Order: sequence, then C-alpha cells, then structure tokens
Amino acid sequence: MNAESEQRRSIQSHSEFVDTARSMLSQIDSSGTREATLIDTDFAPWPLDDVVVVDALTRWIRSPGRRLRLVGSRFDVLQRDQSRFASWRKPFAHAIECWSPTDIDAGDMPSVLLFDAAYLELLDRERWQARQSSERRSLVVQRERLDALMQRCEAAWPVTVLGL
Repeated sequence: MNAESEQRRSIQSHSEFVDTARSMLSQIDSSGTREATLIDTDFAPWPLDDVVVVDALTRWIRSPGRRLRLVGSRFDVLQRDQSRFASWRKPFAHAIECWSPTDIDAGDMPSVLLFDAAYLELLDRERWQARQSSERRSLVVQRERLDALMQRCEAAWPVTVLGL
C-alpha cells in the first residue's frame, strides 16, 4: 500500500460513515486541530449528540485558541434532534461561530467535517458514500471551497434570542 492510499479512504455505508465521523470528532482533543469546521445542510448525518463526542469537544474547546465553525442552512434540525449538542454550545459560544449561506440552495451545500490536517466528506446522503482524507492537495481544495462558501454567508443560530 502506498502513502497516498493510506492518506485517503472511501466509505460505503451509513454505519461506516457514522463510525468514522464519531472517531474523528471523539479524537479532536488529541488531534492537534486548532480550528474545526462542519458544513452541512441540517447536520442530521453527524453524530454530534453522542456523549463521547460532546466530551471530546468539551476538552478540545477549553484549550486556548480553539474555534468551531458550523455552516448550515437549517439549524432548527440541529436544535431539535441533537439537543445535547445544542445545549453544549451555549457555554462555549465565545469559540463557536454559526453561519448560513445567503444564496445557495440546500441541495448544493457540501457536507464536510474539516480539521487542520484531515477531512471527512459525505458525497451521497442516500447511498452513504463518503471519503476521508489527509492528502495535502485535497485539504487545500477543501479550504478553498470553504473560503468561497464563507464569502457568501451571514451569521446564524444565535445563542440567545432577544425579544420584546
């Protein structure tokens, strides 16, 4: 097996995708990642409500200089279906940014978990085909996609809603 294939892996099932996402998220505190970004239409496929994931995110985000960025079209699904994560983010709002694209259809949103040195992308939500990679070229492409997307986003999902 060459070094390139060791840096890239195809995923072909729902359980394999969830296990890979859970593994990446639960090891975030030991990965050396300073900034993590999760992009998804509604975040439904991602195991953000898992106790192990929330514990790892807590350990990670308490370290100085950490930032979690969520980019999505529908945060109501995340609020409703992953309530542990939704509650968890409140005390860490200083290190969590939530954004929503202003001119992108939900069907055109990528579904990517991006760390400093690796990413997981869900390519097909119906067939659960995904890829995980730590290839330098692929990471550059993912960061460029993220930068282009962020230029068309506005702040979303406030921690508190002010009203009269």
